[in-house]
Amino acid sequence: MDEYYLPTAYRSDAIPNLPGGDHRGLDKAFERLSWGHSQMQIVPNTMEAQLAYAALFKQNKDAEDGFPWGEEVFSVSKGFLSGLQGLLYIIYMCSVVFFFIQLGITVILLLIWISEGPSLEGLIFFYNAQKYFYLIVGVGYFGGKYGRLLLAYLTQKRQRANPTGLYRREGLVRIKNRRSVFEARFIEFDAYLVHTPSGRGGRYYNLLLQHRYSDHKLWMKGLLTDAMNPKEVYAYWGMIQQFMDVTKPLPDVPIFEPFRHRDPITAAHDSRIERDPFKWRKMTSEYWRKNLHRRYTRQLQETNFTQSCILDAHIEGRGRPSPDNPEGVMLA
Repeated sequence: MDEYYLPTAYRSDAIPNLPGGDHRGLDKAFERLSWGHSQMQIVPNTMEAQLAYAALFKQNKDAEDGFPWGEEVFSVSKGFLSGLQGLLYIIYMCSVVFFFIQLGITVILLLIWISEGPSLEGLIFFYNAQKYFYLIVGVGYFGGKYGRLLLAYLTQKRQRANPTGLYRREGLVRIKNRRSVFEARFIEFDAYLVHTPSGRGGRYYNLLLQHRYSDHKLWMKGLLTDAMNPKEVYAYWGMIQQFMDVTKPLPDVPIFEPFRHRDPITAAHDSRIERDPFKWRKMTSEYWRKNLHRRYTRQLQETNFTQSCILDAHIEGRGRPSPDNPEGVMLA
């Protein structure tokens, strides 16, 4: 196992001493999240997307081409094309919702038409009043669903060439900026709960990884974007920490299930507890919504995420004394 993971891999039980960093602007504006606590990795509002991804890998041999998530890399989408794919997905989901709302209205209008005495003129008027709405919904549904898949297919090579993401085996974060790639150890990043106005009187919450010793940053959008509940970001951060921590198995969530057998620590853990390798892949989105979503949402709300940070004690100026200020010496 030691040969599989590089010396730079993140190990929560062997954190080296680190120099201090200065991002006081972020510290004043946003909440810096603590390290070392991943008591919940389930982010309820991402589970349907995770189940859909896991369902693509029906057999172990299918896991040879995991993208964008796998046992080694947690890719983070960036750029206009990724944003466009997200917009198409929103259009697709909104079309589904509007279709069922309008379907209910259509049924009511049909009942009224029948009760008042059906006529050909009434039927023609009813058809003309409904057809354009269903045409727009149809374009939104098929354009959103298949346009997103087509865009993903056409841009797959370009996105795969983007190394931006988290690398478990190496313990590294890579960020592509135009033609260059910035690379640093995972433990050199501070995590922030960043909020922006939602435009509806509330706030959107996202996770930002800021490099402690430079201006490089990584927005952890993709799996979780613009959450309405800050606790979802806390759980997301916990999931990411466990993904990177090679002293622990991969988080037990759907997106990593097809690849668990390829990570040595995880494979040993799963063998020991006799975990069903298809635990999540046997589950449908409908079953999740009806039986588990409410339970995990309640668990998320009840979880206490305000824990002390295990990293601070190793960072100069936070918990570790600076060389010119030895422990026990008071400055005036």
